[in-house]
This record gives sequence, C-alpha cells and structure tokens, in this order.
Amino acid sequence: MNLLLWRHAEAEDTSPDMARVLTADGRRSAAKVARVLAKHVPSDARMLVSPAARALQTADALTGKSKLHFEIEPRLQPGTDLSDVLAAIEDGMHAIGAELPWMLVVGHQPWIGQIAHRLLTGADDDWSVRKAAVWWLVRRARNGDSSWTLRAVIDPDIV
Repeated sequence: MNLLLWRHAEAEDTSPDMARVLTADGRRSAAKVARVLAKHVPSDARMLVSPAARALQTADALTGKSKLHFEIEPRLQPGTDLSDVLAAIEDGMHAIGAELPWMLVVGHQPWIGQIAHRLLTGADDDWSVRKAAVWWLVRRARNGDSSWTLRAVIDPDIV
C-alpha cells in the first residue's frame, strides 16, 4: 500500500479560510511537485482532497498532468479532528471491499504531520510538513504483521 500525504501549496493569507487560494509561488510549487508525482502515481490511484480552495488548486496541478481524478472529502478540511481524517483515509483505502494499492491525500497541517508521525512511529505527536511537500509512505506486510516505512519526501525546492 502506497500512501502519499500532500500538503497544499502556499496560499494567500485571506479569509474566509476555506476560500484561500494559492499564491503565484504556491501554484509554481504545486506544479513542480505534480510533475514528479505524475511520473510515479498510477492513473488508478485514489485521490482524496480537502474541500478548501487551496487544496483543490494543489490537486488540480496533478490532475492536469495525469489521468488521475480526485474526490472531495469533507472530513479532510482544515481543523478536522485527526480521528475523522484517519477514518476518511481508511474508508478510502478499503473502497469497494478491497484495499487499494495507491492513495493520495491532499490536505493540511497539522494533521498531515500527525498522520505521518503516527504511522511511522506508532506514537502521537506533531511533525512539521512544508507547504507543497509530499510524504510517501509504504505499508508492507511480513509474517502477518504490517508496518509503515518512509519511501520519500518530495520537496518543491529540490525537484
């Protein structure tokens, strides 16, 4: 199972929060990361996106470069409780009765860093995740046990 956690790119500092759009730098960063993702993420991956404008614009950077389509998931909006975010991801992974091999989630801090920390360490804490960065996690099953490992962090400044 591949789980990619993509934090939205830089957005304008306006209100209301859900309507904040990407800055010019944010659009460039999202496009740079999208070019890398388009080379690796298969077209049958499931992509769940926060309904916030900045997350939708970040996701659009990828869907314009690939055959991926995204689903808006209300439980991924800013300020959502971590347990609700995890439930949305789990529901998405087990769609149609089988675990999907690829899931891409576009959303917000602090929950992206919290999910990465929990899956990789088993403990609850906050990790800082840069805007427009992707954390690529892989779940492997061995001898009846499964564990998550970090495959890559994709940072817009190095791609």
